Amino acid sequence: MRSRFAASRPVKLACAFALVLAACGGAAPPPSAILSSPAANAQIIVGEQIQIIGKVTGSDVRRVDIFINNQRYATVDQAVRPGEFEFVVPWVVPAELVGTAVIQAKGIGEQDQPIVASEAIFVAVQAPPATPTPTPEPTPVPTATPADSASPAATSEPATVLLGPLAGNDFVNVRAAPDLNAQLLGQISKGQSVPVRGRTADGTWYQITYPAGPGGVAWVYGPAASITGDAGTLPVVSTAGGATNSPPPSGLQPPFVRLKAGQEFANLRTGPDVAYQKVGELRATGVSAAAVRGKSANGQWWQIAFTGAPGGVAWVFGQLVDFTGDPNAVPVVAAPPLAPGVGAPSAPTAAPTPAAPLPTPTPPIPPSAVLPYSQNMRFSPRDDIGDVPLGHQGQPKTATLEWQINGAIKAELEITTQPGPGIFQNCPAGNLASITPNDPVGKRMPLLLPSGTFQFTIPDKGYYLFTIYVVKADGSTTTIPRNVIVDCYKTQ
Repeated sequence: MRSRFAASRPVKLACAFALVLAACGGAAPPPSAILSSPAANAQIIVGEQIQIIGKVTGSDVRRVDIFINNQRYATVDQAVRPGEFEFVVPWVVPAELVGTAVIQAKGIGEQDQPIVASEAIFVAVQAPPATPTPTPEPTPVPTATPADSASPAATSEPATVLLGPLAGNDFVNVRAAPDLNAQLLGQISKGQSVPVRGRTADGTWYQITYPAGPGGVAWVYGPAASITGDAGTLPVVSTAGGATNSPPPSGLQPPFVRLKAGQEFANLRTGPDVAYQKVGELRATGVSAAAVRGKSANGQWWQIAFTGAPGGVAWVFGQLVDFTGDPNAVPVVAAPPLAPGVGAPSAPTAAPTPAAPLPTPTPPIPPSAVLPYSQNMRFSPRDDIGDVPLGHQGQPKTATLEWQINGAIKAELEITTQPGPGIFQNCPAGNLASITPNDPVGKRMPLLLPSGTFQFTIPDKGYYLFTIYVVKADGSTTTIPRNVIVDCYKTQ
């Protein structure tokens, strides 16, 4: 969630120190960005509130954006003095970040361009320890008397229904709406139980009191939960479009989208990719919903009505909004051409999958994507400069490709072939059909980031080309090609 924090330290007018030479007519100090808290590799527990503390300076800096796992979390737009920002931003660690999280501060200029960035701080996020709820002592049941048995059942208090994780599971997820695609708010751990306040009409979801949820409530998926008590006594909670107590925005009929709960804004662009120009925002404090006009070929972006954009339409990324309506009835709209000088979209569009009822989620961006770009690609056990020889003089024809790529959001491997050039003129084009496994043969295979391995075997003689296609975090692309030569000799 984006928020604003202003430091309150008084401005000290001084020209005697080098730090303020610019104010006294000297050269302006170079831009700088420092995060002093949390410490690198700090251990953080889910639900714990920590403080993100830092300082960014630079004469061209107009605001500071705080990023967590490459997603903007907060903005500081009030400087303690011109070009100098100090901030203390509170952050409650969400459950979905269990593992590794990366925090970074960036100084942003007048044209929304990054001026300076701090080093990326990696922290370890741990799930909270289970705290079993003590089992209360049973209440003695009095012996019934004829008068007791004659009392009407309506005078009895309704039994309490409790919910916890299914036996054998460590936790059960808590979501903002009765939908498996709804925002994940937290978890109920093994040994814990909470009272249930309602259920959906089909009994597959249970509503609980949850202060962090929309309206102070949240939802748990019934098949993943263990229920104690008579669930049939629970009231049925009315839902609409998968969300509770959330009627459609005024004047809109399905299909439409609205900003996800807890999201302060979502960028609107002229096309279905971050490479396209930004033309506006959906905002929690303003226009938060819009009618849907179409969808991208890969199902990840919605085209919506937006009067501030050319043609009266704009595009919004599907993971930032909730969709209401039938996604299969929404027509596919071709992506418009990019403006001259703008790079190609970060991912080629593919034909839609008719069977998919909802947009395909995009894998999370790896924390390594916020690091400066670097690459390393090698083969083992044999890796010569410029080429990788296999099978030569009895050498094995099985090898392992290894890679380490930082500062990237996507990488794919493809294996192709052609007759050997230059010193390999006597080497024929390889037999692609002989390669095992064949996942990247003649097509691109996604690679894990930032690092991974791929073991392969090539039994047939020939010249092969291994190419890794990389999409960097800034949207630009590059390739990493390497030659693999099987049973061929160099010509002198």
